Amino acid sequence: MTPTHTTSRARTALILIAGAALAAIMAGLALSLRPVATDFTLEAIEADVSKRFIEVAQISGDDLAAKMQAVKPPLIFDVREEAEYRVSHLAGAERVEPEIATNAFLAKYGAAAAGRDVVFYCSVGMRSSSLAAEVQEGLVKAGATGVSNLRGGIFGWHNAKRPLVDAASVTDFVHPYNDKWGALVVRQDKVRR
Repeated sequence: MTPTHTTSRARTALILIAGAALAAIMAGLALSLRPVATDFTLEAIEADVSKRFIEVAQISGDDLAAKMQAVKPPLIFDVREEAEYRVSHLAGAERVEPEIATNAFLAKYGAAAAGRDVVFYCSVGMRSSSLAAEVQEGLVKAGATGVSNLRGGIFGWHNAKRPLVDAASVTDFVHPYNDKWGALVVRQDKVRR
């Protein structure tokens, strides 16, 4: 065997080892981002969200519906993409980009939070709980009386047949986010992209 051939085999072996290590890292990353719930039900996802974001209070749809009728209703933030929001949202909800920076969020909404509860929601609670966790300390410092995430998100709200609106009026439709997550919507005939 020539020295060049040995060096070539050593390089090939290193490339294979590095490739395997990279694949293991990527697999680990993919596992850390997927839901840990074994059952793909809204209830299992709600439990998963509560475990992942232990620092964020979870508010039920019933409790939020009651608070929305108060003299000083909560500030409600829809943490979904524009296309999702256009199909439907909770009445009075302000849409914010899921990846908005904490400082930008607080600069824009911190003053409005003084003396009010603040509620976040998305499709099922992952994106909204993430944002709530990032900004809640700043919101409390700005005077918010509470920060929470809507348990079950807009899917839970919709499944309970609570009212949603679009730009024109009340609607029964909800955006599915994607086909997999949209399967959590009970009334499949009310899914719209």
